[in-house]
Amino acid sequence: MHEVAEQDMMRLSAIRHGCGEIWSCLLRIPLVFKVQGIALLSALVVALGIANVAVHQGYQVVAFAIPAAEETTVPWDMEVAAFGSKVSQAFGVRRSTATEFAGWILEASERQNLEPELLASLVLTESSFRKTARSSVGAVGPAQVRPDYWSRFCGSSDLLDPAENIYCGAQVLSHLQERCGGVSCALEAYNVGIHSSRDKAARRYVAKVDRHRDQLRNFPL
Repeated sequence: MHEVAEQDMMRLSAIRHGCGEIWSCLLRIPLVFKVQGIALLSALVVALGIANVAVHQGYQVVAFAIPAAEETTVPWDMEVAAFGSKVSQAFGVRRSTATEFAGWILEASERQNLEPELLASLVLTESSFRKTARSSVGAVGPAQVRPDYWSRFCGSSDLLDPAENIYCGAQVLSHLQERCGGVSCALEAYNVGIHSSRDKAARRYVAKVDRHRDQLRNFPL
């Protein structure tokens, strides 16, 4: 038992000696390192404390959301030029004419919530993009609108103006689509009237417009 006590004393002496060596080393560390070490240790303690509080209070750490990329819009003149080029190549229309009509068609389609390919196909079917086209029943312009029927409805006093004519044609087509509930029905009414019995002529007209629309839709730029 005496030997055990002696061994314990020797261990205690070694521990004291080791602590003395560590203390001596700490005393020899420059002051600036001591300050940095204390600051680092303090920051670590604070961070661990915040995380511990957050966990215990049920908080959830959420990463900052990355801002979504802003939508890019194509400038109007580029949109008109691209659609005009497509119309020109798909329908064999002169480039300058197709580009001029593209602006009117795109604007009218946007106003009336119509597909521009549909309106362009209607203009091709009605007048082949001729500004001064006139029918035997009095329909005028690129969209072949009858002033006696639709001038007041469209609020236009000059349906001989190609831009106003196309705007009115789009307005009439949109109105007919709302009345009968579909594009085919609206096209039939546009061609022969709402209460007409000329069913075969109406169906041929719709089929022609549909072929042009599919051709324009599927034409690669």
